Amino acid sequence: MSTGTESTKIWRTLIVDDHPIVRQGMRTALENATGFEIIGEADNAEDAINAVEMLYPNLLMLDIRIKGGRSGIEVANELRPLYPKLKIVILTNHAQEPYLRAMIEAGVDGYLLKDTAPSEIVTAVNAILRGQNVYSESLVSSLPTSYIQSEATDELSSVEAEVLQMVADGVTNQEIAALLKMDQKAVQMHLARSFARLGVPDRAAAITKASELGIIVVDEEAV
Repeated sequence: MSTGTESTKIWRTLIVDDHPIVRQGMRTALENATGFEIIGEADNAEDAINAVEMLYPNLLMLDIRIKGGRSGIEVANELRPLYPKLKIVILTNHAQEPYLRAMIEAGVDGYLLKDTAPSEIVTAVNAILRGQNVYSESLVSSLPTSYIQSEATDELSSVEAEVLQMVADGVTNQEIAALLKMDQKAVQMHLARSFARLGVPDRAAAITKASELGIIVVDEEAV
């Protein structure tokens, strides 16, 4: 792995999916982009966990439904406490709210649908690698009623507004967690709720809308 700056960092990537054609498509998309090295593939939970232990990836592209009797949710739950710096991105066909809730609670960094265009997946992954949390728009739109159990609103809780303000100020999730004395999973939860309440798919859109509503103040040089 490169020891240079973040902009020159090579992301050692492990792809886990039970469909070879999906793995090949993701491999092609990332290999055609800058900054990714595909170090391995797996189609089941046991091989995925063993590969992380042996190959030390810093990016894991993971499906929920994989072979071997264990789900991607279980893999994420097992790996997250052992490898807190590992970026875990879910790429799946499952858009139902229970999956998204389980993945947020497992501490994944992004949740994207497989019908997303390859170029958009690469863009989303790069945003995630910069410390953002990205969830497909169709997933976020399901959150207000089923996950937050309220209709979408322009109002954020004081903690949600504080977290979003810190994001707008350029503070990373890890730094926010330390400053607010919460774990990164809680930071992700507050961000996901903010996205849902504001009806937006990601933090960039959330910052823009919250700024327009006067909820936060944006320093253009920090964005």
